[in-house]
Amino acid sequence: MDALKKLATVLGGINTLIEKVAVNLAWAMLLAITLLNIVQVFYRYVLNNALSWSEEASLWMMVWITFVILPVAYHKGLNISMMFFRDMLGRNRLEFVIRCFLHGIVILIAIVCFDQAWELYKGGHRLELPALEVSKAWVYAIMPPAWIFLILAAFGAFLKDFLGILNPEAARAAEDFGDSAAEGGSPA
Repeated sequence: MDALKKLATVLGGINTLIEKVAVNLAWAMLLAITLLNIVQVFYRYVLNNALSWSEEASLWMMVWITFVILPVAYHKGLNISMMFFRDMLGRNRLEFVIRCFLHGIVILIAIVCFDQAWELYKGGHRLELPALEVSKAWVYAIMPPAWIFLILAAFGAFLKDFLGILNPEAARAAEDFGDSAAEGGSPA
């Protein structure tokens, strides 16, 4: 059990590091999209000479932002969930069993998506973005690592919830402490 706790802690640290890098990368791309749109408006309406590549670049960055933030959202639990059904379970082992099952499904789906993303990336070398004149593989390059990072986040959550099956009270206390710390308060 101590080995599982250590592994969960290590995965939590890795996921936190990935989260910091991903959030900063997403902010940088969002800023770049904003600046690019301002430049595009200036060129189109002031200079009467629209940039041909700005929309493709913005679209490329939006795809990247989506995949960069995907594992972060899962790690932080920001995905859509049905709290009503979770609360009906009464904070017991069954809830942790169901959560482990759902994490397992996410891991399986992410493995399939990783395989598909890898094929898409490899096939993207044959295609070129017309305005940017770069390989479409650059757009698809974020997809395989994003699915790997999602697998890591889901596996970390699986381990935490598996430990919750073994000791639900300790897992609940850790969750309550984490929720309270995230809100800026102290645990009750």
